[in-house]
Amino acid sequence: MLKSFYQANREKLQKFNGLLMTNPIMERGFILAPIIVASYNTQNSVALGIGFSIITFITVMLSSFIPRRIPYTVRTILYSLLACVVFVPTAMLIERLLPGSLYSLGVFLPLLVANSLIVVKSESRFHRNGFGYMTVDVACHAAGFFIAIVLVGLIREVLGSGTVFGVTVNPFFTASAVLMPFSGFIIIGLLAAVSKRIRMYLEEPASGKKKRRGGHE
Repeated sequence: MLKSFYQANREKLQKFNGLLMTNPIMERGFILAPIIVASYNTQNSVALGIGFSIITFITVMLSSFIPRRIPYTVRTILYSLLACVVFVPTAMLIERLLPGSLYSLGVFLPLLVANSLIVVKSESRFHRNGFGYMTVDVACHAAGFFIAIVLVGLIREVLGSGTVFGVTVNPFFTASAVLMPFSGFIIIGLLAAVSKRIRMYLEEPASGKKKRRGGHE
């Protein structure tokens, strides 16, 4: 039923693809460094997710008003400068909500001002659509990033430290190696594989399975 619904409404659902089908992390592999290195616990992951979502959404929306007659190189620089302006109140908000996050994240939070959704996708995807469509599309990509990074941080903290936000939830087995950067690659790879399998299932023509079955018979 889900597969039939997706295929029947594929065009209408395009703007929501950022949640899974074109997820910035699980499907596109964007912005990996902060996730692999810094998202080793839930607090860091939530802080990065909030920072990315606010900075990316506001910057992309505001940058859509920059005149297209300005050369592409200059527009790209302006996008990053605009993201830097948005970063300041965003960082203050994150520190207020999650004290100590700015220190633990180090350089990885400021790096979000030059993430690929702002620098690249603004021109190649978001700004090519109407304002309403763009709003939903950017919001879904931001939400997709938030969901993926929090999931990675949650898995690493539970398996590596046995805690969630510092509260013990797994006193039986912990593997500190899961907190190391290499585990981030592995977990993201597994999530990407699951995401790709779901995408293949949803996009596979309904008649294709019948033909294969007929061939085996």
